[in-house]
Amino acid sequence: MNKKLLTLVVVSALSACSQADSGAQASKPAAQETVQKAVDMKVTHVDAAKALETMKARPELVVIDVRTPAEYASGHIDGAINIDYKNPNFATEITKLDASQDYLIHCRSGGRSTASLKHFKNGGFSHIIHMDGGMLGWDKAGQPTVQ
Repeated sequence: MNKKLLTLVVVSALSACSQADSGAQASKPAAQETVQKAVDMKVTHVDAAKALETMKARPELVVIDVRTPAEYASGHIDGAINIDYKNPNFATEITKLDASQDYLIHCRSGGRSTASLKHFKNGGFSHIIHMDGGMLGWDKAGQPTVQ
């Protein structure tokens, strides 16, 4: 009698594990899709000269300046929109953008814009062009700014 009871318990436990595994497998594609969405973002790194060349060749390209509003006001790339990386609502603000469109992003030196890439990736963006060196590189290359 004890052997039958033990066999019944083992079979029940194995059955429960099997059902749990199949449930995990059923939800796995959705989880993989989310991760895949984040992994598929392409980042192209350019210097200031290549950024200007790209902007001229692609006038529809949106430039995002992730510096503070005060930094932006002191001089920025003509037509750039300011979305402050230090703002607690940064991730929410970028979700208002069309994630299928390409964007050129930059900050002062490249640190904040590099850090912001994870938010663009999590937002499902497909392609970001990152201006390495930021506005320091832009100014050093003698590229135009507006205030």
